[in-house]
Amino acid sequence: MVVYIVLGLLLVAVAVFALLNRGDRELKRALEEKREFIILVDGEPAAAVGLQTLLDLDPQEFTTSIATSIAAPRETTLRGVELRLLLEALGINISESVSVLISGLDGYYSPLTREEVGSEKLVYVCFSMDGEILKTQSEGGYGPFLMVIRGTRFAQRWCKYVEAIDVLTA
Repeated sequence: MVVYIVLGLLLVAVAVFALLNRGDRELKRALEEKREFIILVDGEPAAAVGLQTLLDLDPQEFTTSIATSIAAPRETTLRGVELRLLLEALGINISESVSVLISGLDGYYSPLTREEVGSEKLVYVCFSMDGEILKTQSEGGYGPFLMVIRGTRFAQRWCKYVEAIDVLTA
């Protein structure tokens, strides 16, 4: 009898969490379809960013190495905008921030320090790899946006499928 009660409670909990996450799934789907991500300040929406916003900010092309624990390093050419310049263009001052949290559509999070984000030519939001626009997650790609930290030995702190960038001040 106790087993049935526990199973019943678990089923109710799963149903409640599924309902709570339904809106989140719809938002993620909409962001991917529109090829946009959201800039937040302390969890509050500040701007929606799409490809045109990045193109208007004079994106840079650079070469970096992608290495993982299971694959040999390979050189790749990326095109994107420094995160610090994007935030600056949107009127978001990172000097008061504690950290910046990048989140991906796949649930991955990559925290960055204010110093990392403020460093020149270090953190980029990319939209192109090896001359091709990044494919979305549903298309089997890394995009539509990929956050890259140059100079890291492995790409484990990079964030594929950028969904949101939250500038945290407290």
